[in-house]
Amino acid sequence: MIQVKEIRGGYGEKEIIRGISFKVNQGEFLGILGPNGSGKSTLLKMISGLLEPDSGEVCLSGQPIQSYRPKALAQKMAVLPQKTDQAFSFTVEETVQFGRYPYQKGWLQAVTQEDMRIVNKVMEQTDVTQFKGQSIHELSGGEQQRVYLAQSLAQQPEYLLLDEPTSFLDLAYQKDLLDLIKEETTSSRLTVIGVFHDVNIASLYCDRLLLLDEGKTEMVGLPHHVLTPERINSVYETNVTPLQHPRRANPQLTIEPAGGSVASNAKLADGWKAHGGEGMTFSLKQPLRILSSHQKNGGFFWKRSLGTGSEMLRDELDDREGLLFYDQTSGPKQFAAEDTDDDMVLYGMRHQEELTMWLVLKESMSDGQSVQLMGQFVHMIKQETSMFIHHLCIAAANMQETEDDEHLHERLKQKVHLLLFSLNAI
Repeated sequence: MIQVKEIRGGYGEKEIIRGISFKVNQGEFLGILGPNGSGKSTLLKMISGLLEPDSGEVCLSGQPIQSYRPKALAQKMAVLPQKTDQAFSFTVEETVQFGRYPYQKGWLQAVTQEDMRIVNKVMEQTDVTQFKGQSIHELSGGEQQRVYLAQSLAQQPEYLLLDEPTSFLDLAYQKDLLDLIKEETTSSRLTVIGVFHDVNIASLYCDRLLLLDEGKTEMVGLPHHVLTPERINSVYETNVTPLQHPRRANPQLTIEPAGGSVASNAKLADGWKAHGGEGMTFSLKQPLRILSSHQKNGGFFWKRSLGTGSEMLRDELDDREGLLFYDQTSGPKQFAAEDTDDDMVLYGMRHQEELTMWLVLKESMSDGQSVQLMGQFVHMIKQETSMFIHHLCIAAANMQETEDDEHLHERLKQKVHLLLFSLNAI
């Protein structure tokens, strides 16, 4: 266990860390977050023993870190920096062997069979065995970082400190590296403390988060307790919006650019098109936030185009990446539109005894509002007809502010009635 007890200090007379306390249990992954200048790297240096605090103490396994001799400390703790510049062109295998230095004795400090067994093991774990004979300088940044992780693991540490280890890596290497480290916390009960700039990555991989603000603890706790929009807005002095990860409960945040969605002259009614007996499409240059009720392929999407109908129609359409398309079997189809209002339009297609209806809004809507409106939409249709609903879509173009809910509800109810009448569904 690592215990940090009321540490204070910095560089010279400048106090950067102001009375921070926390503990990290065996096998736990703690992430340190905070804006630039909040003291993240300074705190990590104090935990590693590189910088001695002016007051307070850091304890490893119950002993003050300053009481450990350098080699004994290196057997307990390893540090993986964000980037390591190596002057000499050692091979990958030689670089990883340096991790065994704390265990070597005598003047010659020869590499033993046990050292090589561990070196080979960690190279395999980190998938760098294929590079063992190559110079470290011949590898990409992501490959080099895996080698340095192997070097850290070769120390067989109980504690691993990470100083923004993914800052210079692309998405794939970030994921690979953090997946490896997370696996070690589970399989080897490795205790990890990492400094992160990316709050979303920290949320996904860390068991708990420590949020710093001007050298003090703003909060330490589970990711969903720490990463609230209000707290992040306050500490980072910026506007963020909460998101739901599609497969995990970990909170995710997105920044909100200045000068967001503005009113547009685009006419929604110009986006709809019926394609004979093949189907119908709706398309805008403006990205649409779409909620679909489709049984197999429903959910939320960002797309510029909607389509439904035959496979022949789908094959004829452009921009496959920007198109949300739902196949329907061939056969006679009847189409209708209620698009007299430019800020709310309703389109429908009747195929045999099945209905497809799309509601397109010019306004901005949260995902929660869309779900609520979908429920009302379904209820309105079922009050008017007993026909089967193939699927419904609500598409928000985010081009103007949301109107009054009651007014929206009444207008939609009228449009639903008129559209169903036009489709001979009532």
